[in-house]
Amino acid sequence: MSVKNIIVSVIIPFYKEISLIGRAVESVCIQSVEEYDVDYEIVIGNDGDYSTEEIFAAIDEKFRCKVKVIKNMGPKGPGGARNCALEASTGECVAFLDADDYWLPEKIAAQLAQYSKGAKFIATAYRFEGGIVLYPPKISSGKKLKVFKNLGLGTSTVMVARSLIGNLRFRDIRFGQDIDFWHRLSQIEGFQYISISDCYVVYSTSGSTKNKVQQAEYFWKVLSLNDLPFFYKVDAFFRYGVRGVWNHFIR
Repeated sequence: MSVKNIIVSVIIPFYKEISLIGRAVESVCIQSVEEYDVDYEIVIGNDGDYSTEEIFAAIDEKFRCKVKVIKNMGPKGPGGARNCALEASTGECVAFLDADDYWLPEKIAAQLAQYSKGAKFIATAYRFEGGIVLYPPKISSGKKLKVFKNLGLGTSTVMVARSLIGNLRFRDIRFGQDIDFWHRLSQIEGFQYISISDCYVVYSTSGSTKNKVQQAEYFWKVLSLNDLPFFYKVDAFFRYGVRGVWNHFIR
C-alpha cells in the first residue's frame, strides 16, 4: 500500500487544556516523516468555553495553518468532541491525540510503516509523565481485537484507516467511549491490527478520572451496551479491576 501524498487527520478533543494545546499541536507538526510525503490536518473539537481565537492564540503561529477548530454542537464530552472533529476531517488515516498529551517525533513514521503493509488499526506503547510505560496488547494481525479483555490501548496512540471507520462514531458515554469505539471497529470486516511496542506518546495524568468507582461503573455500562455473553462481561470486568489495582497501587 502506498503512503505517498497521504493526509493524516489528527483528532483532538478540547475542553479547557488551553495551556497544553500548543504542545500537543507542535508534537504533531514536528513529526519526522521524511521518507513519506505526508501532510497533516489537525482538527480540534472544541467542547469548552474557550473561543476559536483563544485556542489559536495558544498555538505557535507557524503551526496554525495546519489547524481547524470546530465547535461541538452535539452531545458534550470527549466522544462528542471527537465526533465533530471526525466529521470535519478528510485524511486517509485518522490519528487520535488528547489535548493534554503529546507525541514523540517518530510516532507517525512508525505507524505509516505498518499502514503501508496493510494494517488498519495501529497502536503504540505510551508512558505517563511520571515514567511508567504501558504497552498495547499483542495479537496476530487480522484477528479481532478483544478490547475488553486485552486492555491497554492508549487513545492518543491509535491511528486508524479512514476506510475502516466509515460512518462509525463515538457513542455518548462520559467514560469508556474510546474502548467502546475500538471494540466496534474491531468487529468490522477488514480489521487489521498491529501493535508497536516502542513508546511514542507521553500521557498527562492531570486529566484522568480520579473516581475509580465511577470508572468501573462506566466500564460495566460500556460492556452492557455491546452484545456480549454474560460470562465474558464478568471476566472482562474482573480483568479491568485487576489491571487498575496493578497500575495505580502496585507498579
